[in-house]
Amino acid sequence: MREVLLHGDGLALAAASSLLHRAGWQVSWQSNPRPKLPFVLLNAASQRLIRDIFGGAALAALPSITRRIVRWGGETRELPHAGLVAPEEVLFRAPAGAPGTASTPAYELRTIPAAMRSVGRLTASSATFRLRANAATDACWVEAVPHGWLFAVMVEPGQAALLGVGEELAVLLSESALIAPLIDALQPSAQRFAAHPRLAETLYGPGWLACGGGALAFDPICGEGVGHALREAILASAILRADAAQPDWPQLAELYAGRLRAGFRRHLEQCLTLYSTGGDGPFWRDHCAALVAALREIPTGTGGEQRYRLVNFDLVPR
Repeated sequence: MREVLLHGDGLALAAASSLLHRAGWQVSWQSNPRPKLPFVLLNAASQRLIRDIFGGAALAALPSITRRIVRWGGETRELPHAGLVAPEEVLFRAPAGAPGTASTPAYELRTIPAAMRSVGRLTASSATFRLRANAATDACWVEAVPHGWLFAVMVEPGQAALLGVGEELAVLLSESALIAPLIDALQPSAQRFAAHPRLAETLYGPGWLACGGGALAFDPICGEGVGHALREAILASAILRADAAQPDWPQLAELYAGRLRAGFRRHLEQCLTLYSTGGDGPFWRDHCAALVAALREIPTGTGGEQRYRLVNFDLVPR
C-alpha cells in the first residue's frame, strides 16, 4: 500500500488527503493547528470542487450571497453573485486517515511554511458587526478607500464579517462611504495578520511537495484562495499517484512547481489590475510597485508540460 505523511493544517491538506485516501493510500498526518480565517466566500467554481472532493453534503445550510456591491475607484456598482459564506473552521475538514507517523512514508506533503518570498507588506484585520436594519441580507460589499480597502459579507441574519486591508480598521472606516453606514455596532478583532502574496522559495524536494500555506498564499482581494488551494491539492495528489505508478519524480515535481509559479504569476497580474484602479495614493502606488517588481523576477515557464496533462483528478502522459 502506498503511504503519505502530511505535515500541517488547512483545506489543501484535507483535500489532498481525501483524494489519496479515496485512491487506496495509507494517509497519516502530523497536525500543526493554526488560527482559522473568520470567513471565506466560495464562488461557484470552488463550490463545485468542494462537492467533487468532499461530497454533496459538504456545503449544506451555508448562507447564500446573491449580489456584490462594489465601490472602487470612486464608482459604485451592483453585480450579481452566486456565493456561499462560512467560517474556515466550519469549512475545514480533518484529513482522511489517522494521526501519527507512517512507518516508512514514500511521500510527504508539507503545509508548514518555510522560507517564503513576500510581495509587499500588506496586513489585515477583521471584525464582526451588527447590520443596520435597512441593510441587504444577501450581499457582500467591497470598497476602496485612500489607505486600503474593505470587504464585508453577511454571515447570518443581522450579522456581518468585515475585513480591512491596509491601515487599522478605524482609519479605513473613517474614509468609507459604502460600508461604514452599514454598521450598527462593531466588534473588532485585536489580531492583525499578513495579507500580501507569498511564494515558497522551495516547492519540492526528494519525495516531498510543499502544499497549501507551505507553498503560497494569496492576497484576499481576488477571492480565489480557496479555489487555488483545492486545485493545488488535486495536482499534488495526482503527482504522487503518477510517480507511484511510474517513477519520474524530477519531471513531475518540476511540473508541480511550474504550475504553482504560473498560478502565482496570474494572481499577481490580477492583483495589479485591481490595485492600479483602486486609488492613486501612497498605499495603492507602493503595492503596485511591489507587484510589478515581483512579476519581473518570477519565472514564466512550467516544466514537464510536454510530457503530462491533468485530466480530472489524474495526471496522464501525453
